[in-house]
Amino acid sequence: MSTADKRVAELLERWLASVERHARYLELDDAAYAKVQDWPPHQRPTRWVLDLARTRLQELQRLLAKRRKLDDDGFAEALELMGFLTNLLGSEHVERFIPLAVPPAEKDTPATIATAASSTRVEPPARAAPQPRAATTPREAEAASDDIERISATVIADAVRLLNWGREWPQLAGLIARLADRPPEQEVWKILRQHRAAIEAKAGRRLD
Repeated sequence: MSTADKRVAELLERWLASVERHARYLELDDAAYAKVQDWPPHQRPTRWVLDLARTRLQELQRLLAKRRKLDDDGFAEALELMGFLTNLLGSEHVERFIPLAVPPAEKDTPATIATAASSTRVEPPARAAPQPRAATTPREAEAASDDIERISATVIADAVRLLNWGREWPQLAGLIARLADRPPEQEVWKILRQHRAAIEAKAGRRLD
């Protein structure tokens, strides 16, 4: 294994572990989530975003392992270079991302040190009983609405394009769900059914 392969493999493992922690944190209300660690400003990732991130990370791990067997050291180096260029040139300052969730042992606040000392498992802070999520603020509600509209518009455009390419209605959800940054197939079906009339009009064909 080359040095670049090792660095990329370790980074993917770290990201995947972070995604799994965020998946456990979905059960926390906003107040408890804010106390897990010192988060940068961001909107809490939803379950389907975490599922998508997990799937993409696992796919990249498989590709890295495949290239390693072929003695392709350049693949890992290319991934590192692309990551560097993305941060340097392509990224914008946005709040919709998944911040790195670290194990309690890696943090040095008194509360997290106590948590780490009392348990060897990496898990969210213990609670006496599940608490309901804090009320959504108007700003958060507006951002969530914008996300739904953006995702719906993207799925509708995907559907129209696939229909124009000769695909049939029953195939659409599965094909769209495989695309990057799309919701799971079940969510895609909901959007397709809700906007079927608009899709038919834009595609210029009646769907059976």
